Amino acid sequence: MNRIIITKLILQGTAYKRTLRFKDGLNIISGDKTSGKSLVLSLIDYCLGKSKKIDLNVQKQLDKYCDQIFLEIQVNKETVTLNRLLKQKQGKISIYYCGFNDLEGYTPKTVELKEVLHFLMRKLNINEYKLIKHKKHSTKQELEKISFRDIFRYSYIHQHELGTHDFLENKSTFKRYKNPYAFELMFNLVEADKNHLQEQLVKVRNEIEDTNKEITGLKSYLKDKDAEDFNELSSKATRFKNEIEQRKLEKKSIIENSKANSNNENKMYIRLKKDLTEIANQIFDLQKQKNELQNSVRAKRLLIEEYNLEKEEINATLEVNYKLAISEQNIECPLCNSTVANQIQEITKDSVTPEKTLLKIKKEINNKINLVNNLISGDNKDIEDIDIKIEKLEKKQEILNRAITEFAKSTDVPFLSQLDSINSIINKLTKNQEIVKECIRIHRKIDEKCKLIDDLNKEVKRLEKDIAALKVSRDVRKQIFNFLNTEYKGFMKRLKYDINNETYVDSESYIPYHEGASVYEHESGGLLECMQLSYLAAILSSKKEGYAVGHPGFLMLDTLSKYLGTIQVESIEQAEIKEEERINDPEVYEEIYKILIELSNKYQIIIVDNTPPEKVSGYTNYTFFSGEKGLINININEFKEED
Repeated sequence: MNRIIITKLILQGTAYKRTLRFKDGLNIISGDKTSGKSLVLSLIDYCLGKSKKIDLNVQKQLDKYCDQIFLEIQVNKETVTLNRLLKQKQGKISIYYCGFNDLEGYTPKTVELKEVLHFLMRKLNINEYKLIKHKKHSTKQELEKISFRDIFRYSYIHQHELGTHDFLENKSTFKRYKNPYAFELMFNLVEADKNHLQEQLVKVRNEIEDTNKEITGLKSYLKDKDAEDFNELSSKATRFKNEIEQRKLEKKSIIENSKANSNNENKMYIRLKKDLTEIANQIFDLQKQKNELQNSVRAKRLLIEEYNLEKEEINATLEVNYKLAISEQNIECPLCNSTVANQIQEITKDSVTPEKTLLKIKKEINNKINLVNNLISGDNKDIEDIDIKIEKLEKKQEILNRAITEFAKSTDVPFLSQLDSINSIINKLTKNQEIVKECIRIHRKIDEKCKLIDDLNKEVKRLEKDIAALKVSRDVRKQIFNFLNTEYKGFMKRLKYDINNETYVDSESYIPYHEGASVYEHESGGLLECMQLSYLAAILSSKKEGYAVGHPGFLMLDTLSKYLGTIQVESIEQAEIKEEERINDPEVYEEIYKILIELSNKYQIIIVDNTPPEKVSGYTNYTFFSGEKGLINININEFKEED
């Protein structure tokens, strides 16, 4: 069963860090108003691709202490960490194929929001669906995707949606019309076009082929570096780390001893040593850039070889086509020896199209080869520039080395010579450690690509299955709505509402009804909340039965007690809610939590509530208070002073 589990939310700034942990099952966040409890869900939503930015003019504490958010999730038992900045480049998200604690050893993939949504859909093995819609202020049409964000509306219910007519963001014209299609996508009720599915199938298979080529290139690089054994690299990295720490301790000891003894060092000597260190670091950085460019050139040359092979195949095909030009031959009648009209010419006119296609492909390949050659030329020019810079720095280094030798002859610097020796060892170890770390990152990049191929193969199987059974049978559709209606009615009955034939989930609009009126027609906030929760619970229940396969498999509900009259009125917003709209029966309030606890045996549910019932206190993960003890609490800072 494909589903998402939220494991960690990390708020981080230059001097502040706080980690919120979530378990699989029921998680409750309680507390005062303006304590930041609803912000937790908003930040999760933000990391899962919400286009709207976090308003830092409102969230002043977040603005003051935090620069970025990390969200660690599990998708089908694979751990992934999503990272999004708060103050700049908010339109991009970095994807790490590891847990938050292992980020250092992995290279992130930084992508646009729409690619993150595609990534999540692929992980959940859901096919993206395209709608035809009219452009704004135009009669022209365009295609629009039903994406993860549309399905996510059935997972995250904001406090201004729960118990209101804005359920599933119904008040937004641009989102409301997509809800039925998102529902169909969740329940696999979309009757897709065969040609469209076949196009997707070809695209996915080509992506598998491209990814395999990338893996081959990465493995070739590791082979050249004699770094194919991951365990050996890991052992080396640990050994280098321990040795560097040991040398740093030695250095610290020498510095402490130097303070205890009178050591009149020449200031010019110290300045020269500092300049030499800076030059050495600059040369190291330039050499690293040069190595990266050389690797890039090697990879591009491999790509050109691939293009040349493709071009040879096309040339061979074109040559065969030219040799088989039957249409140019004359046909003679065997009886009267007269020339007969060649009807094959008419037939072969249609064969021009494949030839044109091959020539077009050949032209595209030539363009690609030219482009890659230009890129190689650019890289080689950069390498030449770097060599010139290195040569200049080495000349300067040589001059300073001669100068420092003269100073050393007349200057008593015993501690500096020891420090120089240790620094040299540390620098050498650090360089070797960085090389090993880079190879480890490449190994992990290969693992990441292999996982991508696994996901793509799953997508291939699903597409092949969809092509084989394009038409959704009436029996399957009937089974789905029979199950949904049974569950929906059952939950409504548990919440003390009378049920009859007019309480159901409509099979055309896909929205819940009670007593013949829809969830967008009833006025009572308490009734609306019960209808909405029963509807969402029925969808989640249908996932474990194999119906709502496209649902993300978790729920986030904000301010559950908004329309529950059994709690103390805590805000102006609650005070304005009419008494007849509230649920005044404490048993109903507790029954809602019983339903959520039952669902949490199979799925993760995160609830934000002001004062949840005493009976569910064991499920409360965090309690926030207004002021300094809210979500942003400087007394709970995971950054130590040395960090």
